[in-house]
Amino acid sequence: MFSALFKKVIETRSKKDDRDQPAQSPWVVLCDFDGTISRRDVGNSMFAKFASCGWEDVVQSWKKGQIGSRDCLVAECSLTRATRDQVASFALTQEIDPHFKRFLHFCRSHDIPVVILSDGLDFYIDLILKKHGLEDLPLFANQLTFRGSKMIPSFPYFHKGCGSCGNCKGFHVLRYKQNDSKVIYIGDGFSDRCGVKDADVVFAKRDLRRYCRQ
Repeated sequence: MFSALFKKVIETRSKKDDRDQPAQSPWVVLCDFDGTISRRDVGNSMFAKFASCGWEDVVQSWKKGQIGSRDCLVAECSLTRATRDQVASFALTQEIDPHFKRFLHFCRSHDIPVVILSDGLDFYIDLILKKHGLEDLPLFANQLTFRGSKMIPSFPYFHKGCGSCGNCKGFHVLRYKQNDSKVIYIGDGFSDRCGVKDADVVFAKRDLRRYCRQ
């Protein structure tokens, strides 16, 4: 996905700039993690590995709009038994898109900040970013702690968002736009739906692409 974005981002940046204005608003890239930066949906793969029967039914209820992503994640974690070390070992086997680092270098060379927004869990994202030397990237995600083999999620941004998402990406998009930034949003799934509503430019694939075309 990222290999195709280099030229499009800079072309979009030039087209969107208003040359009659004395100062240009900066661009910012807000990017999903699971299935976008990572090659697989790590959270989904984690629950597939460690959760008991029923977790897929919970995800289907979320996709049908019967529950929000916060309630979905709480239920998934309650069905999961895995220690901190087990989840860490699993996370460290995960790979990122092979073109993402080039894309990040491209954005930084053009003074375009890149920020990760995730409705997943910070524990595995932090480990994967550090593995690939990307731990300096700003990250906004739900949080995960462990009590033995129990996974305990928490949601520091829940009350600031739509009231359904654990970490509403729409809240973060609007927060950056209030700082006079123009938002380029990149994502792939259902958790990105709130994020694309107020973004200036959207690059979408898979479920998010189908959603945007509806």
